[in-house]
Amino acid sequence: MMKATMQSNDGYKPERRSSVPINAEIRVYYGACTSKLLTGYSIDLNTNGVFLVTTCPFDVDDNVKLKLFIPLQEEIIVSCVARVAWINHENNPPKPEYPAGVGLQFVDITPEDICSIVGFIKVKAA
Repeated sequence: MMKATMQSNDGYKPERRSSVPINAEIRVYYGACTSKLLTGYSIDLNTNGVFLVTTCPFDVDDNVKLKLFIPLQEEIIVSCVARVAWINHENNPPKPEYPAGVGLQFVDITPEDICSIVGFIKVKAA
């Protein structure tokens, strides 16, 4: 895997992850505050974070409140805070295979919610 020596202004830097993302289109409510959340969806998920498809104007290092709807036998709602780690702009995206959106890194998430994500990943991988 590559380690980046430079980071672009969109925050993207290719590097090795401790958790490989899986393709996962799940419903996500997101926003700067929980009183006014927008609806969107993810295209990948791992225990470190999620890629959120959005054209909302976020900046790298913005904090975003999330509600992830994990479809297991019963739908589980994971509520957490994530940091914008990188941005995939519509024009000249660092990951052209992805739509416009943001790579989010979980910064405030419970161990129980991480376990729910791990359970979902195991089900998807099976």
